[in-house]
Amino acid sequence: MDDLLTVRENLTVRASYYGMRKAAWKERLSELSKLLFLDELLDRPYGKLSGGQRRRADIARGLLNRPELLVLDEPTTGLDPQTRKTVWEIVQKLQKEEGMTVFLTTHYMEEADASDRVVILDDGKIAAENTPVGLKNRFSQNTLYLYGDGTAMAEKLRKRGEQAEPIKNGVRVTCADAREAKRFLEKNGDVCEDFEFVKGNMDDVFLAVTGKRAEGGTY
Repeated sequence: MDDLLTVRENLTVRASYYGMRKAAWKERLSELSKLLFLDELLDRPYGKLSGGQRRRADIARGLLNRPELLVLDEPTTGLDPQTRKTVWEIVQKLQKEEGMTVFLTTHYMEEADASDRVVILDDGKIAAENTPVGLKNRFSQNTLYLYGDGTAMAEKLRKRGEQAEPIKNGVRVTCADAREAKRFLEKNGDVCEDFEFVKGNMDDVFLAVTGKRAEGGTY
């Protein structure tokens, strides 16, 4: 996109590459403006837009010819949380209203968790591939945290034949799923003052598969 041209001018130039007739282009621009909330941006220079506004204009450029597959390379990198949420909502809206497949790369694991299918790359090679649920079931652990006197709780649980790892202000127990955590609490809930069940997430999966943090640092 040319920083000196307005969003409308940039999109018009790109539309000309596809040989779109004036009427068809006008209709498509109206559709994209509604889909991506571009009305207030169309006559502003692309170079004057914020990061999130540029992402919306960039996505519009990729949608001009109604592609069946849209490739987005880290579309939310560098954006604030609210703008990231807006861009992600737009991506999901595209899938629903445009009926297209969206292929995107991301270092944000919560975004990967919202995808239909995830491929984890490590050093340029596929290290794991499955649905988010499938990956979490295989590579992550669910944890039950029991809060209170960790030393006393660990000792009581040991005498009952249970395994628990002492932590600050409590103990930690690994559970296969929520049902197992419920059974554990029904049997041993009397030893703690409070508890918290935390399901494994895509960050856990990424660390287990690659041994690295999603941001690229070594774990």
